[in-house]
Amino acid sequence: MEAVEGSRKRKRGAYEQYSDEVRTKIARYAIDNGVAKTSRRFTADLGKRVSETTVRSMRDAYVNLKKSIGSEPTLLTRSPRGAPTILGRYDEMVQQFIRRTRANGGVVNIRTVTAAAEGILKKFAKHRLRQFGGPVVIDKSLARSILRRMGFVKRKGTKATKTLPSDFAAIQQGYVSKVEKFVRDHAIPDSLVLNFDQTGCHMVPGGEWTMEERGTDQITIAGLDDKRQMTVLLTATKSGGLLPPQLIYAGKTERCLPKGVEFPAGWDIAFTESHWSTGDSMMRYAKEVLIPYVSSIRESLPLSQCDQPALVLFDFFRAHQGTEFHQLLRENGIFYTFVPAACTDRLQPLDLTVNHEFKEELKSAFHRWYSDQVVSLLEDAEVDTVANVDLRTSTLKPLHAQWLIEAHAHVEAKTDLIVAGFRKAGLC
Repeated sequence: MEAVEGSRKRKRGAYEQYSDEVRTKIARYAIDNGVAKTSRRFTADLGKRVSETTVRSMRDAYVNLKKSIGSEPTLLTRSPRGAPTILGRYDEMVQQFIRRTRANGGVVNIRTVTAAAEGILKKFAKHRLRQFGGPVVIDKSLARSILRRMGFVKRKGTKATKTLPSDFAAIQQGYVSKVEKFVRDHAIPDSLVLNFDQTGCHMVPGGEWTMEERGTDQITIAGLDDKRQMTVLLTATKSGGLLPPQLIYAGKTERCLPKGVEFPAGWDIAFTESHWSTGDSMMRYAKEVLIPYVSSIRESLPLSQCDQPALVLFDFFRAHQGTEFHQLLRENGIFYTFVPAACTDRLQPLDLTVNHEFKEELKSAFHRWYSDQVVSLLEDAEVDTVANVDLRTSTLKPLHAQWLIEAHAHVEAKTDLIVAGFRKAGLC
């Protein structure tokens, strides 16, 4: 059998594009002069072939449009190609809002797009949203679709890929056995087995991905800098408790702290030049939160256990390695062990459940606020003239502080979630 050299099917050429004005002229001329004559006339005028099939479809579309509106059409517009968008005509409104936000130097990312889309529907078609009984769900996939159709592409900063040690199973077994033996030997109750960890929180959720128009050389993340990020130090107990956190803001004086916010009793509100934990901030946290908590648990135990040891787990972060910090813990009967390096995503309880839940609550709070801001802005302006949502640090910092309070309360109530972190780490 002879080999087939290749398909003989002719490749379809690109579709010819005609402006709405030209389409209108072709349709009207065809109605008065016939399809064949119109084809010859506009082929000559436009310098490219206008087939009789094309003329006929334009003429019929014009006639149908005239019947539907009951008058002579002023313009024969093209029908949109592809399936209709979920948002219908509001899809273009969302795109206009994004373009204007971007042109004004505002933040454009998945979170702001979803919040903007929800705000626009709340304003013009509230009944279509799922939370109000409608069919439309505003999610990340919809935001990605909008951005792709606008010519935005995903770009991601490069960073080292995290890989588990080849002998992870042995490391895990050794770590778990060590913790279990210490707890058993000293009869440590679950309320005194603790894990603390720092997590960075952006005031404007961005994540590792940002969106930039296709073809640009540089990726600029408008509105995102170190001043819009702060650190939260969380501590969870094996019994499912969540201690008061330490919040660390970037600055050199108390002027950098949120204004007009009343934090819950026991919270440690601090600042460092970089907003990250330091040896000094860890000493402060131990004195302000950790040691008072351990003391309160001991007071609730029988008198014979007044010197009950506690055990705290933490990673190899530089701020955790200070000799003075370790000495302070030991002096107060708080023993410690490090979570094995390069294994924190598998062996640190907070990383396994709590940190993610905490950050998702912050993102949800931002989403609700941003969406409501879009609704408010649209009260007095059209989408193509509306101002940017105010994302200045002075505006966001006190709002974000309130979101932190709400997120902590949300996680604190989820005892099972906290315990699940210890269980997933193999410590229950």
